[in-house]
Amino acid sequence: MKWGILSAGRIARRFAGALAASPTEQTVAIAARDPARAVTFAADFGIPRAYSDYTALLADPDVEAVYIALPNALHAEWAIAALQAGKHVLCEKPMATTLADGLAMVAAAQANRRLLMEAFMYRFHPQTITVQRLLADGVIGEVQQVRGSFAFWLDDAANIRLDPALGGGALYDIGCYPLSYARMVVGSRPQIASAFSAGEPIDLSLSGLLRFAGDRFATITCSFRSAWNQRVEIIGDAGWIHLERPFNPTPEQATTIAVARGGRHVTVETITIPPADHFQLEAEGFARLAAVGEPIPAIGAMPLTESLDNLAAMEALFASANTATHSVILEPALAPEWPAGTLVGHE
Repeated sequence: MKWGILSAGRIARRFAGALAASPTEQTVAIAARDPARAVTFAADFGIPRAYSDYTALLADPDVEAVYIALPNALHAEWAIAALQAGKHVLCEKPMATTLADGLAMVAAAQANRRLLMEAFMYRFHPQTITVQRLLADGVIGEVQQVRGSFAFWLDDAANIRLDPALGGGALYDIGCYPLSYARMVVGSRPQIASAFSAGEPIDLSLSGLLRFAGDRFATITCSFRSAWNQRVEIIGDAGWIHLERPFNPTPEQATTIAVARGGRHVTVETITIPPADHFQLEAEGFARLAAVGEPIPAIGAMPLTESLDNLAAMEALFASANTATHSVILEPALAPEWPAGTLVGHE
């Protein structure tokens, strides 16, 4: 597939490198507001065309898919513009900063019959797929609780992740990872959310509790004021699964999954997953879905149903944290039930 990239930032460079390493994907255009950055980016990755205008890239007839790595607050605007230009869209997480914007993006994908997907690259990593299959096989029984955390220290005042006007904050930037992981594991939309946060005017740290149907719970923590850490723990009624780097292992790094099974007297097994570039796997997987029009699977991809549910959950977490409300009920209408695996935007 021929790709255009909106943004010349750090994550865009990571994605461009993955495309360059892929035998099936090709980047044909880059657009950045700073012409010099666009030209430098193009030279670094052998990209034939550099634009200083996003609309010019969207008008490029060679571009089949657009990867959007702009600041969070710009995701909806440019994703909708790309879909209306007839491009498939892989949009960095969070897909939007409001549920209303997320629904507008989905509507644009439907209207223009194009693939839209949120870029949670960890969903394509063999580590995640292995966890999903272990759960499907009932290795730890019925899931009862999920605990997830993602944190690192960030004090660069100029960093866009600290800018409220651009959709900054810990939950949008990194808390969305454990939130999405919990939604994936439980397999349904949260029903009730409660949260506390610290920081002004954005959340520098946030801890949240989610209640799902069947008396299942998830706790998520995220922070720009903590030592680096990533972890997910999945606790079932017959065992547990622990992951120490569930979200962004490096391409050179093998990962491990600790699995305890056996009920009251568990035995622990360590599963080693060979290194993999989940950005490259994400790009190639997205291209296959766009080419053949298959439904977005829950295993090995990121269904829009989950993206919408996560946006609804983030709004509820913010509502609880910002108003000191003990719990916020997620209205069912906030995140419509799409048929499982629906590929919104394709006939």
